[in-house]
Amino acid sequence: MQGLCEHFGVERLLLEGGGITNGEFLHAGLIDEVSLLVYPGLDGLSGEPSIFDYPGKPAEQPALGQSLAFISSETLEGGMMWLRYRVERSMKAE
Repeated sequence: MQGLCEHFGVERLLLEGGGITNGEFLHAGLIDEVSLLVYPGLDGLSGEPSIFDYPGKPAEQPALGQSLAFISSETLEGGMMWLRYRVERSMKAE
């Protein structure tokens, strides 16, 4: 991220990664907002990655010192929900 800022002036980035990419950015404290679209469907698959997967050691806590604060919600067509949260960090996580 530092390189993107220094070389290209990028200060904000839309992260549309998979669970592992999202987990790495979360662990690095680089996520400031989470925007979720919840589709009213069920897939029933096991072993699929979640929104935030972190391939670290079992004792690691990539979200330690971070919590979500509700920003807004909107009901979209077909019963889909758009949820937005701000990531807040405690002093210990910084």
